[in-house]
Amino acid sequence: MSGAEQYTVYSTAVDAPSAQIPSPGPLILVLLPVFNGADYLGEQLDSILNQTHQHLMLVCRDDGSSDTSPAVLEHYQSLHHDRFLVIKDNNGNLGASGSFSALMQWALVFMQSTEQQVYVALSDQDDIWHVDKLETTLNAMSNIEGGELPVLIHSDLNVVDKEGRRLSPSLMRFQGLDPTRTAFAAQLISNTVTGCTVLMNKALLQKALPVPADAVMHDWWLSLVASSFGKLVFIERSLVEYRQHGRNTLGARAYHPPSLSFKTLGKVFQAKQQPEAQTLFEAVAAQARVFHQRFAPELTAGKLNSLRDVMRLPTLGLWGQRLLFRQLRRKR
Repeated sequence: MSGAEQYTVYSTAVDAPSAQIPSPGPLILVLLPVFNGADYLGEQLDSILNQTHQHLMLVCRDDGSSDTSPAVLEHYQSLHHDRFLVIKDNNGNLGASGSFSALMQWALVFMQSTEQQVYVALSDQDDIWHVDKLETTLNAMSNIEGGELPVLIHSDLNVVDKEGRRLSPSLMRFQGLDPTRTAFAAQLISNTVTGCTVLMNKALLQKALPVPADAVMHDWWLSLVASSFGKLVFIERSLVEYRQHGRNTLGARAYHPPSLSFKTLGKVFQAKQQPEAQTLFEAVAAQARVFHQRFAPELTAGKLNSLRDVMRLPTLGLWGQRLLFRQLRRKR
């Protein structure tokens, strides 16, 4: 669906909100899809609205909740009508990735309709943001961004339980991920971007959208586009309390369904070829295939070779997969 078509869907619920916001600095659209998140939603909304960077608009979409989440959103919209917008459509339950994708399509149309400087941040419904999260990622964006270069800024997270007690000071270490591996080849086999930490510029959204159905997750697709065509920048600080409570749509133990990380694949390779490995490789190969279909004419020979390697991973035997995986992993 094109951006214009998405705007037609949402236009009945959308007014241009930013003209009412007098605060200085770039406007940040914080996109937050909600599904049965009432237990923790208010705490997360407060942490976003209390950011040190106040020039923001919180844009939410309920994905068919059966709890009191819609009422929570309506209450916050009534209290913060100048900085809070609830998108309403007839698309039903889209799932986490689909709902994020729909909100990003809406945000891109808004960005294209204004001359002001606008960035997009993504948020989950059950975390807690550090008060300077947006300010910190915006500063990093300002130091990196140049012209029409697609840029994605992301950070580490504290892993906490449902009561907010810390389980790990670093999600990256918790999952055995190395965020310094920003090369396109490395990102093809292991996403190091956690969506709820992301700040993106207009150029990235223009390049990445729409997110295809064969993308493993929206944030993985965004990381591939950024690493291939622009900048993927990691902030080592933990800027989010990443809450694990047993009902996470995407959690620290299984961040992407199916979950792929260097740690996961290392375990797969310890013994023999397993059905789990094939499921993982097939998902990543499908994502690589659709990336190739969309962007092949714009890619270097090296990136095309990496895509072809990942696309053939499911067809290899155990030792072939192990060798190829290690070759891709070494690329930075």
